[in-house]
Amino acid sequence: MNIIVQFGAGNVGRGHIGHIFSKAGYKVVFADIDEQLISLLREKGYYIVRLIGESIREEKVENFEVYHIDRDREKILEYISRANIVSTAVGPNIYLSLAPIIAEGLALHKAEPVNVMACENFFRSTERLRLEISKYLSPLPEWIGFPNVEIGRIIPPTERGSLLVNVEDYNEFLIEKSTFVGSLPNIEGLEFVDRFELFWKRKIYTVNMGHAVLGYLGYLKGYTNVSDAIQDNWIREILVGALYEVKVLLTKLGLDLAYIDSYIEVLLKRFSNRELGDTVYRVARDPIRKLKPEDRLVGPALECEKNGLPFDNLAFGIAGALLFDYKEDKDALELQEKIKEEGLESVLQNICNIPLESYLAFKVRESYRILEEIKKNENSRL
Repeated sequence: MNIIVQFGAGNVGRGHIGHIFSKAGYKVVFADIDEQLISLLREKGYYIVRLIGESIREEKVENFEVYHIDRDREKILEYISRANIVSTAVGPNIYLSLAPIIAEGLALHKAEPVNVMACENFFRSTERLRLEISKYLSPLPEWIGFPNVEIGRIIPPTERGSLLVNVEDYNEFLIEKSTFVGSLPNIEGLEFVDRFELFWKRKIYTVNMGHAVLGYLGYLKGYTNVSDAIQDNWIREILVGALYEVKVLLTKLGLDLAYIDSYIEVLLKRFSNRELGDTVYRVARDPIRKLKPEDRLVGPALECEKNGLPFDNLAFGIAGALLFDYKEDKDALELQEKIKEEGLESVLQNICNIPLESYLAFKVRESYRILEEIKKNENSRL
């Protein structure tokens, strides 16, 4: 039997990775630290994935086991030693800490293909995990693959302790073909691609960028749900403008224009899905990470400037992130403190890596002033 050891039994782990591989006949072994969730999954022996699209349907997932990362370490190591795939979906701030246990399990593995995939939402996250694992297992055997991946199913937060995971009825799970070891599995929902970097940019510069624009500008104007924010004509105009700027960039980088157009058309419908109940707070959270030079807003803006392409709408998205001050997001509060103490230009230079003398820096500052006024007007109405 094929086995996948999935670190992280949260929404992405269960609602996307576990769901796809269980349907393909894999034994899914979840490893987590959430005592309540582990107990519930063990007691019931199943969970439900609710797929929300033009219609709503539910699928039961039963072919899994779940273990505590610390308490059941020996059992997890045993499964890693027999696994076909080891994957993580625990968050970019945590996943590298899993390197020791993954390395220990791989050291017990037979000399036959196994692939390790970090399903974390930032560029080439698997490569970083590979480097961390190599500190504990060196040299790395050639029969261990470390393909980068990109997943693109919208999964809003689910109530903690619930057996039900709400997900978008949309599959996108891309795997870097050149670094995958062994025969390519024929699994519905998986796609093995060449030119992985270009496909990653397609996703991060459209899906993630679009979510960020809706999140930051939606928050600024007092919306709660993403589906409401996109109905605001002013926000939608900026979103569509930013997607156009990215489309021109991706075309120049080598993606087919017709392919991008259809992708964006579907994306706008996905953003408008009211049944998902996705919030602006979720898609806007962690603004410092999302303002990094390789991420969803600054990344495409810098590339547009480098290639002599327009980026006015992307600049509004960056400015919106700089104004995000949601009180329940410690990252947002830290960003506001940095701006207050060090100044906006320091943040542009040190977090965004935007040259202060550049036209992009000028447009972000200009957009920031415009959005500040809009924010004041919105607050005065409350």
